[in-house]
Amino acid sequence: MSNIHIVKAGDTLWGISKKNGTTVSQLAKINNLQGKSIHNIKIGEKILLNHDDKEDSYETKIKIIILDLRFNPILNATLQLEFDGRKIIRKTENGIFENIFIDDHSKGLKVYYKNIKGVFDLIADHKKLPIGKKVLKLTSRKIKVVGSHHAQSGQTQNTTQSILNDLKKMGKPIVDGVGDLIGINNAKEDIKIPSERIEQKRTDNGNSTHIVAAQFTEDNFLLKPINNKYRPYIISAAKRHGFTPHALAAVIDAEAAKLKKTGEWDVNSKANSSSAAGLTQFLDATWIEMCKNQNSLVGQYVQKNPKLTTIQKLNLRFNAEMAIDAAAAYAINNFKASGLPYQNLTEPSSMAKFAYLLHHEGSSGGKKFVLNNLTEDRAHKLLFIQFGKNGEKQATSFLRRYKNAKQAYGAWLRNYIDGHINIYQYVVDKSKTSGINLSMDETIKLLNGAPISSPEPKITPDKKEESIGDLNSKKNEQASVGGAEGWHDPLAVCKLRTAGLANAKGATFGKVRNNGTKNHQGVDLQANPGTSIYAVSSGIIVAAMDTGGAYGRVIVLKVDIDDLPDKQKKYAKKNIAGSKYVYFFYAHLSAINVDKNDPVDVGEVIGKSGATGNANKMTTIANGAHLHFEARSAPLLGIGLTGRIDPIPFINANLPY
Repeated sequence: MSNIHIVKAGDTLWGISKKNGTTVSQLAKINNLQGKSIHNIKIGEKILLNHDDKEDSYETKIKIIILDLRFNPILNATLQLEFDGRKIIRKTENGIFENIFIDDHSKGLKVYYKNIKGVFDLIADHKKLPIGKKVLKLTSRKIKVVGSHHAQSGQTQNTTQSILNDLKKMGKPIVDGVGDLIGINNAKEDIKIPSERIEQKRTDNGNSTHIVAAQFTEDNFLLKPINNKYRPYIISAAKRHGFTPHALAAVIDAEAAKLKKTGEWDVNSKANSSSAAGLTQFLDATWIEMCKNQNSLVGQYVQKNPKLTTIQKLNLRFNAEMAIDAAAAYAINNFKASGLPYQNLTEPSSMAKFAYLLHHEGSSGGKKFVLNNLTEDRAHKLLFIQFGKNGEKQATSFLRRYKNAKQAYGAWLRNYIDGHINIYQYVVDKSKTSGINLSMDETIKLLNGAPISSPEPKITPDKKEESIGDLNSKKNEQASVGGAEGWHDPLAVCKLRTAGLANAKGATFGKVRNNGTKNHQGVDLQANPGTSIYAVSSGIIVAAMDTGGAYGRVIVLKVDIDDLPDKQKKYAKKNIAGSKYVYFFYAHLSAINVDKNDPVDVGEVIGKSGATGNANKMTTIANGAHLHFEARSAPLLGIGLTGRIDPIPFINANLPY
C-alpha cells in the first residue's frame, strides 16, 4: 500500500485517517500539522500516512519557536532544517514549527531562516542535540518585525541600536525590600555589598587573564522584556562574583520556574517534589548554608540581623536580588569545592556550563562526572531516571549505542547541558563578542577530565530534500476518500428537559418560551451533573473555557461538514450557506477534558455535564439539570438566533415534544 495520499475534493484528515486505519493525531504529527492547518488541507496536498520508524526510535523531538529581537513571534517564517543527512523547508504557524523528529542526536541540527531578501541565514548550528523533547527558541538578532514578515516594499525594520535603547528604557533598576518577606521592620537597612571580583587567573601558558571576558558588556546584554526588571541584579551579581551577565542569566534561566503564559521567571515558585523554592530554586539546607556565606548578599544580611528565625531566613529566597546573588556565589563555592582546575575556564560559555553541571550533580558528583569516575551501576541508574518511566525503550537503545552506562550517561548529560545553556541567547550583537561557545565536552577537557567515546552510528535511510512545493508536485492515482462520516449523539441517552419548563417544547430551539416571545438558542437535554458528553463528530476543539457568564463552562467543537454522515451533512449544507464548517456548542459543564486546538475523534468523551453558569441551582434532573447543546455557523455568537440552526435534526435519538 502506498505511504502517500494526495488530497482530493471532499477529503478531510479524519476521512484519510479512517480509510487508512490510523488517527488524526498521528497524521498531524507525521505531517507537521497543527492548529488550523489540521482542517485546512488543500486539494493536491501530499499526506504521509506513516513514518519509516515509530516515535520510540527517535532520539530527539524538537519544537522550534522563532522570535524577533523583542521576543515577538515572527509569523509565517520560512525555515530550512538540516538533520539526519536530510534537508527540509517548512513555514511556521504563528512562529512555531512542532514535531520535528531527529533519528540521530549526534548528527546535530542546522536551522536557516529565510530573510526578506529571500536568502537563508544560518541562525542555529547544534553539533549535537540533547536526548528527548526540546523547545528551541531562536531569536533573529538583527530585526524587530513591524507588521507581517514578508518581502514587501517599504517594510519597516528597527535597527539593533534602536532596540537596545528600548531595552535600556525597560531595564530601570528596581530595589526589592525584604521586610514584607520576613516580617521585620529594619529590612531596608543598608547591606554591605561584597566587593566586585576582578580576579586574575592563570591559563596553561602562564599568562594572566581576567575571568570575565571584556567584550561581554552590559550594553550587549539581552533579556526577555518580561524579565528585564531583574537586569540590574544580574549585572551587579555577575560583577561581584566574576561572571558575565550572559553566563549568569543562562544558569538562572535553566533553573527558574516560568509563568506559563508569559515566560516570566517566577520569583515565588515552590517545587512540588522537593524543598526547592524561589527564583533560583535553592533547597532548604543549601540556602541555610548560603546564609552563612559572607561573600553573598544574603550572608551579609543575616549577619546584620542575627535574630532571624529559620523560616525568616528561608523566606529570603523569594527576594529576587538575594536569590540571584546567591546563585552566583554558590557557583563559585562549587567551583572551589570540586577541586578541579576551574581557573582554566576563561570563556563565559564554559563557566556557565560548569556552574550548571555542579548545580545538577553537586560538587562531588560533578567531579566524578568530569573525571568519568561514576560506577557503572550509578551511571545506569541515573541514565534511566533521566529518561523516565515512559522512556525505557529509548534509554535502552541509547545505552546500546554507547556500549556502557558510564559512556551513555556521560553523553546524555553533556548533550543536555549544551541544549539548556546557551549564553548567546542573551547577546544582542554576537560580532562584538569572542563568538566562542564551548561545548560541555570541551569544558571537561579544560578541566583535565576524561573524554567519552563516540556512539555507534545510527543507520538512517537516505532521504532526499523535501520542500512544500515537492509535496504537491507528484501525481497519484488514489481516489478521493471523503470525510470520516461519523456521528455520535452528545449524550449516551438523549431526552428533552422538562423540569422547570412549561412543557418539553420549551427545551427545543427557537421562540419557544414565554408563549413564543422568548428565544432559546439550542436544545436542553436532561442530564445529571457528571454525565459524560461526547464529540458528535471528528473535529477540532476551538474553545474550552469557563465563560464566567450564563453558559458557565463551555466547549466548542469545529467540524468539517464533509466529515458528517449523509443525513447530518445534507442538513448542514442546506442551512449553513457559504461555510464548510459547523460548530457544536456544549454549555453548563462541570468538567472539560480537552484543550483548545485538540483534534478529537467522533464518540470521544470530551467533558462532563454540570450545573455551571445560570444553571447553578439545577443539580438534579428533577430540578432541571441539563446539557445545553447548539449548532452554529461560527464559534462565538451574540444574543438572538442569528448564526444558529436547530440542532435537533442532527441528533439521531427520537426527541418528541
